[in-house]
Amino acid sequence: MKNKMMWYVSIVFIFSYTWQYLIYKTGATESVLFPFLMWFPGLIAIAFLIFSRKGFRNIGWGMKKWKFIFPAILVPLLLSIGLMYIIKMLGWGEQTEKLFVFNNNMFEQIKFGLILGNHPQSISFFIFNMVVSHLLFLIVGSILTLGEELGWRGYLQEKLLRKYGIIKGLVVLGAIWGYWHFPIILMGYNFPSQPILGAFILMPLGTIFLGMFLGWIYLRSRSIWMPALAHTSINLFSGFLYGMTMYENEIYRQLVWIIAWGLIAIFCVFSLKKNKPQLWQEMES
Repeated sequence: MKNKMMWYVSIVFIFSYTWQYLIYKTGATESVLFPFLMWFPGLIAIAFLIFSRKGFRNIGWGMKKWKFIFPAILVPLLLSIGLMYIIKMLGWGEQTEKLFVFNNNMFEQIKFGLILGNHPQSISFFIFNMVVSHLLFLIVGSILTLGEELGWRGYLQEKLLRKYGIIKGLVVLGAIWGYWHFPIILMGYNFPSQPILGAFILMPLGTIFLGMFLGWIYLRSRSIWMPALAHTSINLFSGFLYGMTMYENEIYRQLVWIIAWGLIAIFCVFSLKKNKPQLWQEMES
């Protein structure tokens, strides 16, 4: 199993780093090749599963524990909103512009894209527009994040948990996931003001905490769709809300974001330790 894990991680890194070089040569973080980077862990996992004849059944394609849709979507959303106001309260940043202007029971101006349009609209239509738009964004985004989640959570996670235990296994997986981003972080992605610090320390630390949340939701739901949806929620809501805020110092936002996810990770760790016997039994089934 150890050799298989090392081969998988090595091949994923070789192909992904090569792709990131092509990303660098074709516009860096603005390259049209960038989104497809997320598919490499999943595609290589599929190849390993086919050659080993393990099949895909144990990955978890069902939605029996559908209630985990709520933490998958709401935890990243509420955390992002909360952090935006905390940063503003601390005086570390200001909102660049109002997200919408509400007047006379109508939303007169809307500063973000919605599927059914940004024209002036009633409260009821705006709510419907928001729900439809974000559901579609989440579904489309999950097609991309499924590539990562199929590889990291669906294929590699169980192997690392069996080797190192639940907590240490999630830490190792989070570090692997973080350093998989290494070249793209050096190009300025996620940490534009601190690319070196971001690539070596901040991104791996953040992915360890995020990985604990995604690992928790995958272990509890036994469905690969839940971490894919949660991963999309993190990307969508963090990027959207932080993009509407101007920061006095970018490093403040980065550190607050990592600390906040660290607190979420602590909850996930306690939950996993509490349910450890049940989790191992489900992994064996």
